[in-house]
Amino acid sequence: MLSVIAGLLVLSGMPLVVVGWLGRRRRLPRNRFAGVRTPATMRDQETFAVGNQVGAPFCLAAAAVAVLGGSGALFAPSAVSGWPLVVIGGIGVIALTVTAGLLGDRAAARVPEPERFTGCGGSCACCDLAARNACAGQPEA
Repeated sequence: MLSVIAGLLVLSGMPLVVVGWLGRRRRLPRNRFAGVRTPATMRDQETFAVGNQVGAPFCLAAAAVAVLGGSGALFAPSAVSGWPLVVIGGIGVIALTVTAGLLGDRAAARVPEPERFTGCGGSCACCDLAARNACAGQPEA
C-alpha cells in the first residue's frame, strides 16, 4: 500500500513539472485543465500567462516535494519511516499548489483590462457623427 501511494505521489510530480515549466516561460496555453484557472486568470491569454508565471515557482517546488517525498518513501528501509515522508510530501504538495493558485490569481487580478473601442460601429454615417463629435454625446461645435 505504501509503495502504491508513494508511486502516485511521484507520478503527480511529473505534470506539475510540465505546468510549472510552461507557466514560467509563459508558454502554457489557456485551457480548462492545467494551470491557475480562476475568473481573473481566465479573462484573457495575458492574464492567464501572468497568473501562471507568478505561480510557476511554487508549482515547480510542489513537483520537487512530490518527487522527493514519494521516492524517499519508496526507498525507505521500512514502512514506519516511509509513511511520514508520504504524508509530509502530500501536505507540502497541496500547500504549495494552493499558494501558487492564490498568488497567481492576485497577480492576474492586477493586470489592467484592455481598453475596448466603444465607438459608433464603423458605418459611414457614424464617421460623420464622430467627425462632428456628436457620436460621443458631445454638443456640436
